[in-house]
Amino acid sequence: MAKKKNNEIREPIIIEGRTISSSWWGKAWCDNIDIYADFDNRLPRGRSYVRSGCVIDLKIEYGVIRALVVGSRPRPYKIQIDIKPFNDKEIKAFEDKCRNNFESVEDFINGRFPDSFKEYFTSSSLNLFPKVREMTFSCSCPDWAELCKHVAAVLYGIGRKLDDDPMLLLRLRGIDTASFSEKIVNREAEKLALSSSLSIPPGRAMDMEEASLLFSVDRYQE
Repeated sequence: MAKKKNNEIREPIIIEGRTISSSWWGKAWCDNIDIYADFDNRLPRGRSYVRSGCVIDLKIEYGVIRALVVGSRPRPYKIQIDIKPFNDKEIKAFEDKCRNNFESVEDFINGRFPDSFKEYFTSSSLNLFPKVREMTFSCSCPDWAELCKHVAAVLYGIGRKLDDDPMLLLRLRGIDTASFSEKIVNREAEKLALSSSLSIPPGRAMDMEEASLLFSVDRYQE
């Protein structure tokens, strides 16, 4: 449970048992971390740290992860991981892939991960999982290594957070999740409007009343 300290809400990573993540996408994230061969001597310590509850705060922002990890010193270490965001071209390519796959996107937005989305983690041209060269790490501990055990613990902790909200994957890549959801919903609404009695001028986003009417009439009463 999140703890409040000095007016700041902490989001600790709590692992029950040995399995860090239970969802397909969370496990896939952790498997992706496991292939960072250059850091294989730090990764086992990271897994041990996250399982033991040492990651006492982990927040995911757009392209940035900030965390606190308990170590050998009295004060927790501060970690920041910056992930290279998708550029405009890559964001558009991702949105175009989703354009004709509304039902899967709808599941994704609602916290369910459809099988059809697995391709976004195996594609060589557009992959939501970052490579090592797309990340920079920083930790306040005295360890000289680029990726210390505290950073490794945070990386695995991200997999646990993805269990609860797969949309965080978009945030990690700098994609505005609210804008993404709105665009996808409006694209589907415009298609439905073509075959409904509700007239929506092209290029104008619908308000909530219009969207509710359109989807209730055409989508859910099939």
